Order: sequence, then structure tokens, then C-alpha cells
Amino acid sequence: MPDCQQACSSAERVRTIRMNRSVRDAVRILSEPDVDAIVVVDGERDDSGGFIGILTEREVFRAMADQGPDVLDHLVWTLTTRDFVSVDVTSTPADRLQAFCAHKTNHIAIMDGLCLHAVQSIWDCVAGAPGRANAA
Repeated sequence: MPDCQQACSSAERVRTIRMNRSVRDAVRILSEPDVDAIVVVDGERDDSGGFIGILTEREVFRAMADQGPDVLDHLVWTLTTRDFVSVDVTSTPADRLQAFCAHKTNHIAIMDGLCLHAVQSIWDCVAGAPGRANAA
């Protein structure tokens, strides 16, 4: 996905953060209920600007394991995944699961043209897959 896509999401669950904020600020957001990924933007406000990439708990954990707790004071863009998987908003749950598996990722961007619609975890996708209600 090219840099600087529009972060014009209408989805309430999509959380954003400016690229010049600290990893510590991102961790505060990631600690909120039902937030396991943040969209990093280059705008003047957290809710606007170009789409830089996605930051997840995984990137923070790996950086802390490699560099120690000092990584919390780094700028958030240094940990951001810029080359992430995206699918069209009209894709089926089966197509989304295929994208997760093909790219071995835990999060994908759901795009409506150049606008971000949502960030979906593999767990959300599996939970919403057809026939899942009867499983368990």
C-alpha cells in the first residue's frame, strides 16, 4: 500500500495517532478496551492527515524485547508497519481470512477506495465468519 493514503475513516473503532507522538502515548491508546492496532497519520491532528501505517501491540513488544524500555520514548513512526495488508471493503470474510493467511499477519486495513474503513484483526474476522455461531 502506498504511503499517505487518506485516514478518512468513519469507523468508530479505528484509533489514530500522529507520527510525531511517543511510543508511550501509543501504548496508552493500545491499552484501551478493544484497541489492538492504531493507524499512524502525518496530520496536524490525531484524526486527520495522510496514512503512514499501522502500529500494533506486536511491534511494541518486539521493540521492547530488542531495545528495552527506552523504546517508549521513541517517536511512534519508528515502529510503524508501513507495508501492511489491505483489502477492499466489499471483500467477503473468506477473502479476508485468505489475506490474513497468505500474508501471515494479524491485522489488515479494510479500504473503501483510498479511505480507511476499518482495521480488522484476524480474531474479529474469524468471529464474524459464516457458520461460526454454530461452532464451539
